[in-house]
Amino acid sequence: MTKIDPYSEATVPVEQYFNGTLLGVATAFIFEKRERFYLITNYHVVAMIDPNTGANLHKKAARPNKLRVGFCLPRRDFGKVPIDIPLRDKDDKPLWLVHPVHKNKIDVVAIPLEHPKKDEFRYEPINRLPKEELSVQIGMDVFVLGYPFGNLSPGLPVWKRGSIASEPALVGIGHRYMLIDSASRPGMSGGPVILRSYGTHLTESGPSITTEPATRFIGLYSGRLHTKDALEAQLGMVWPRSLIEEIIDTPTLDKET
Repeated sequence: MTKIDPYSEATVPVEQYFNGTLLGVATAFIFEKRERFYLITNYHVVAMIDPNTGANLHKKAARPNKLRVGFCLPRRDFGKVPIDIPLRDKDDKPLWLVHPVHKNKIDVVAIPLEHPKKDEFRYEPINRLPKEELSVQIGMDVFVLGYPFGNLSPGLPVWKRGSIASEPALVGIGHRYMLIDSASRPGMSGGPVILRSYGTHLTESGPSITTEPATRFIGLYSGRLHTKDALEAQLGMVWPRSLIEEIIDTPTLDKET
């Protein structure tokens, strides 16, 4: 039997639609808390608005009203089941949750999901996967999981390597995100960022040795910092996992978009 990494299965492809018109592609993943499921992705993915400038990200100022998400097949197999997730209610009001304090200035949203139908598709919540409390330090390698070219067969994400480029302990002092040094494509936006090690692991309580890989989910990728020169340092933003918990713990619908 072909072995697929569970973190690959937790990462899902996203297509942004306005009715029947495809606007773009991105990435998301599933998070579970208190027996409820949420689709986690970027604010700029669901709104197509730059959270820093307020500028529309589509050349025709279009904005999506649904996401087509590729969820896992009910049995462990290749491929994805496309399911449409509405982004707005009948009055055109957003259905996604934003941060209770910083609202859409945090480029992270949570979309409440219905429970999956057993025989149609399944969720793989990233926070329910095997994990270790690996130490997170500047200079360490991380992986951004995502779909830079959309949902190509067999429906599994690319693991794009990067390295932590800012002090993780200083997240929240100045900026609420961490920087990673990595070249990426727009379709990676909304993907999870994980720390992965093999054999010997540096954990928060000291070194350990295991026969299986050790993984720690550390946050959500939201694309590169914009610069005027394409040859400047390619630095991407990673929003910490704690922000996802804060969004879910205090459900706040976006009222500004």
